[in-house]
Amino acid sequence: MNTNKITLRTVEEFMSDYQPVYQPIFPLFLQRGQQYSTEVGRMEFRRVQTVGDIRAKHITPKDTEIRQVAVMEGKKVYKKYFLANQFTLSQFQDRQGVEEVVAQVLDEHQIQADELFLLGEGTSSANVLNNGLFYSADPNYTLESSKEIKSANRMHDYFTKVVTTASKANQVAGRKVLFFYGADVKGLFNSLFPNSDTPVKRVLQEVLGPNYSLVEIPDAPTPSGQNGWIIANLDQTKLHYSALPQLLDQGSNAEKMYLWFNFLMGSMMLEVLAKDGVIHQPATLES
Repeated sequence: MNTNKITLRTVEEFMSDYQPVYQPIFPLFLQRGQQYSTEVGRMEFRRVQTVGDIRAKHITPKDTEIRQVAVMEGKKVYKKYFLANQFTLSQFQDRQGVEEVVAQVLDEHQIQADELFLLGEGTSSANVLNNGLFYSADPNYTLESSKEIKSANRMHDYFTKVVTTASKANQVAGRKVLFFYGADVKGLFNSLFPNSDTPVKRVLQEVLGPNYSLVEIPDAPTPSGQNGWIIANLDQTKLHYSALPQLLDQGSNAEKMYLWFNFLMGSMMLEVLAKDGVIHQPATLES
């Protein structure tokens, strides 16, 4: 462990006290997360699932066999890789403000980590590198066809469509997070019902109940011009990750007379454990 107090504190002290300016989304899934070693590679997860009719059948005393359940084997792949950079400072420079620079780098890395988590370095489910919350090729991930929110009685139409998605998500047991993204949809979420001082978000929370958390996805990692909502089941998803954004180490180079600070983060993959464990509903607003 490096205890050279270059940033006035050790790495461990700094990271334990660091509070990001940007509030990332990915930590919501860390409770059921799986961390892996810091080695680049490719990991395959064996998945077995039933096929055909698996409902129990009536049997009689004359039956000599019980119908077998058919299964098929599949796999899910997590591509494990890392991203890193370094900040150096001449030993002849004023060290005041070094911790602020380190914090600014980490703040940007929090946004970058959310981009990895949400988008998987892809632009659609067809070219995603690792399955994420926004783009995913996971067979249990449900991507609905885009719905148009009508301009006439817009707030009611929006509210009804969100509750319809929740009704489908509720068929899978577990704690759920309802994410809203895009300026238009988040604008509706933060609005009041027409001719009323009642917030839409408050009524949504009351209707959906305590099993739901309502969260807005920040603008930074959201693809430009896209709107909609995503319901993720925290008990039916698993986050695979290698390294969370961090100040990994710090020290000094006596020969070249500079201070150095190394930063590390890694790839992520969101595995959906049950069908409809994540339901993604894109939306547009009728002009």
